Amino acid sequence: MPRCTIPARYRKSQPARKVRGFVFLSVACWLTLVSNACNAESHAGAGYPPPDISRFILTGEEDGDGDGDGINETHIRHYRDIPGDRVFSMTTNNHLWAWSLQSSASGTMDPKHNFVIRDSDCDGTFDEKYGLDEQFHVPECVDH
Repeated sequence: MPRCTIPARYRKSQPARKVRGFVFLSVACWLTLVSNACNAESHAGAGYPPPDISRFILTGEEDGDGDGDGINETHIRHYRDIPGDRVFSMTTNNHLWAWSLQSSASGTMDPKHNFVIRDSDCDGTFDEKYGLDEQFHVPECVDH
């Protein structure tokens, strides 16, 4: 579950405009936590739920080699949120087949908050989970 932290600049007494931002951010974080908890429960046994990127900002896009053949056939989109959590998606031939999540609060190797989920058979369900230090490739079912 993502962890929401309030930036230090909002923890002290601030003018009304910044306090409203704090309240909005607090409510948004709470709704995200509740939403993600519900998603995880409702997807139990049916794969891993993709991240809710509504709180993330697209920070960059690039093409990369998803299968180790030296050809950059996979489009990668990088996202980041206010606390510094990072997410990226991997798409090949218009098929989204992997998400990577990295939490800034939990350190990079905590497998509960830092992992890759992969759709191994192109059915739209992310059914495999990898650690950030594990190798994974474009699924065979993606025509590349």
